[in-house]
Amino acid sequence: MQNSPQPHRPHLRFYVFMVTLVVGGLFFLLYLNDGDGSDTSLISAITGYSSANTSEENADNDPTEGLDQEFDKLVSGGNKLKSYRGGVPVALTFNRIPEVEKEAKISALYLEFDDLTTTITVNGDQLELKNLKEADLSIEDFAGKVILGSTEFSLAGTARRIEVNDIAFSSEKEVPILFQGLNYQHLKISDLELKDLELDRGNGELTVGEKLRYTLDDEELKILYFNGGLTIDKEARNSTSLAMEGEVKGLYIGGELLTFTLR
Repeated sequence: MQNSPQPHRPHLRFYVFMVTLVVGGLFFLLYLNDGDGSDTSLISAITGYSSANTSEENADNDPTEGLDQEFDKLVSGGNKLKSYRGGVPVALTFNRIPEVEKEAKISALYLEFDDLTTTITVNGDQLELKNLKEADLSIEDFAGKVILGSTEFSLAGTARRIEVNDIAFSSEKEVPILFQGLNYQHLKISDLELKDLELDRGNGELTVGEKLRYTLDDEELKILYFNGGLTIDKEARNSTSLAMEGEVKGLYIGGELLTFTLR
């Protein structure tokens, strides 16, 4: 009996050759696509990996990236100061007095002066101070315009309470108060907010938190934002006529930006 013919089977070597050829071609394509830096590379498509996504993820995990972006907003314009979160606590003593002219809200203000010739008007009436040698003026919850200089102080606005040499003027409504060019000896202001405060070259000391103390020697200062207390003593024996304590956001010393990160 004659055997029927068997179907032809390709040789095993042929299959091995074809598999090797296909695998080699695939790796060659992977190399080309990965080498060109394209975000649509075959490797990215297969694994779901993207270098751009990795960079974005690393940026999200880097805490300094967000701080840098916030500080860029701070220095780019005064109208963006309020968007900056978290000031640095500082204390400053200096021998120069800043020039300030602004609309302000002040919780408490205290003045000592012997300039009794300047007219002070309270609620439309002129205060009579001519028989005194010196006077103390306390103002609470003030809102209005403030002009501060190295020798004189002016304001125009309203307050909830005004006290002159223990004589008080208070009302449920705001009491108008006005004076201009008052030559003072001592001035203390609480809860004052200032932007773009500049101090001419002088000497003093800057303390940041409890860790850093910086001696100022004939250096100028610029503070982009300050919120806190301010005291001026023009009769100070140690020549530190200005004292400030509060929070600062952005500080230039001698024209160079000084930044702080507290941990």
